[in-house]
Amino acid sequence: MAADYTRGEMNITGQEHTFSGFVKITLWSSMLLGLIVFYLTLVFAAGADWMTSLIGVAVLGYVLGLVTSMKTAWNVTVAGMLVFGLICGGLAQLFSVFLAG
Repeated sequence: MAADYTRGEMNITGQEHTFSGFVKITLWSSMLLGLIVFYLTLVFAAGADWMTSLIGVAVLGYVLGLVTSMKTAWNVTVAGMLVFGLICGGLAQLFSVFLAG
């Protein structure tokens, strides 16, 4: 059985696609997690304004997408996170005004 093997003749396209997908998922998830942790660190640990931090992290996410040659889906994800953050932050600020007043 081992005598039938010839180095370099096996079809490895399935393994290549699997590894490529694994690398993409790892890159996406690590960059998203890094952006979220950086935003939370700016807001809660450094005491920065939430909207300024959110916009800065969105710009950083866009730049990271350019550096790592991400496709349009990455930019849409970062924009979606920005909109979601603006809605949640706006609601939190609105509720804090009502509760304080």
